[in-house]
Amino acid sequence: MIGDRIKEMRLQKRYSITRLAEKAQISKSYLSQIEKGSNSNPSLQMLHKIAASLGTSVDYLIDETSEHIEAHSYITEEWLELLSKAIDRGMTKEDFIEFYQYLSFKKNLQAVKDSKH
Repeated sequence: MIGDRIKEMRLQKRYSITRLAEKAQISKSYLSQIEKGSNSNPSLQMLHKIAASLGTSVDYLIDETSEHIEAHSYITEEWLELLSKAIDRGMTKEDFIEFYQYLSFKKNLQAVKDSKH
């Protein structure tokens, strides 16, 4: 099922298996095994890379009741590459949330300082 969804989305986007493997930074043979069903239990990290490269969610790839939601148009290839690199270097979802909260706090603090001047 996972392989079928990946292949379906890959073909919709007119990606060859080689192109998707390159975008996801995984081997072509590994991707082929997933699509054919001979690897029915890929790691969550690999699924994330594939989903991000296809502009969808891991949930959509693994849950047959889940509907596909296109990634926002402002999520560019550059953003996906940046996210992929962060994940490759060990950044977790929790790390990202913490960093986002820190930046939000910092911006709010600056806004308060600016309003007092």
